[in-house]
Amino acid sequence: MRSNEPGTHNSIDGRMSPDIQAAFHIFAAHWRKVNTEWQYPVHIHPMFEINVVLQGQQHMTVNGQPYIQQSGDILFIRPEVPHSSLGSGSTTEMTYFCLHFDIDDLILRRALLMVDSISLSGNTPELRAIRSALDVIISSTILPESDDSHRSRLVTLHASLQLLAALSGWVLAEMPQIVEATKTEATENTVALANAIERLLQDAVSTAALTGERGGSIEGIAARLGYSTTHCNRTFHQIYGMSPRQYLSGLIIRHAKLLLMDNSLSVDTIAHRLGYRDVSHFSKQFKRWTGLPPMGYRRLSHDGSAL
Repeated sequence: MRSNEPGTHNSIDGRMSPDIQAAFHIFAAHWRKVNTEWQYPVHIHPMFEINVVLQGQQHMTVNGQPYIQQSGDILFIRPEVPHSSLGSGSTTEMTYFCLHFDIDDLILRRALLMVDSISLSGNTPELRAIRSALDVIISSTILPESDDSHRSRLVTLHASLQLLAALSGWVLAEMPQIVEATKTEATENTVALANAIERLLQDAVSTAALTGERGGSIEGIAARLGYSTTHCNRTFHQIYGMSPRQYLSGLIIRHAKLLLMDNSLSVDTIAHRLGYRDVSHFSKQFKRWTGLPPMGYRRLSHDGSAL
């Protein structure tokens, strides 16, 4: 087929790279020094966790399996996995750093869910890259706020993107094992159904932005694909570790944040573009997702402080 796009005339061959858009969210990161009596009870959460001991040792239990972390040892804990800390287990104080993160790119998310490693030890290039990024994030957490807050934020952002790259590199190094585990974890039909649900959710947000007509309900998608809502919910969660509704909310909030960067668009217009008929409903949901009302986020984004 002949194309009228500029630059295509007299072209012999060409390829388009896929669009890449992902939200990498680091939160609840904290450095803590504790005495020999400190412990943390069994708990679960919907985020990934990275826990590293900086001084002393820590006795952790992850999914019923005990681990003893020495200084420098990293534990990688997947979402919804029960874990607890029995503290230092010795007569010396212990210092650790913990961060939680989430990623809405479903390919990387699924790969991270399939990685079998919990204790990250060794001297591979991938683990060195993870630790290098963590060291910068830890330093920015410990050090007092700089007078140049914009520079400090850029340093932390740079380290966060390094951590994302390092995690991606680690996943790529683990890929043979992940592929083998995937073969026994889910059938091709299960993966194909989850992929189809993902595409329809993305299409729903894109369509809303163009027409203002909101779609993407899992009930409607299930009916369109010829499956029950329960089966679609279960399949999507099995493959990606989150519900279709959670994924759709992430797509909407990411799109909303991008639109709020444009001062020429009113909050009413943005709400309509995302398929909301009631701007107050959009504002309430946005605040629940981010902790800020839309206009508050817009002000912070132009100050360079929005997440």
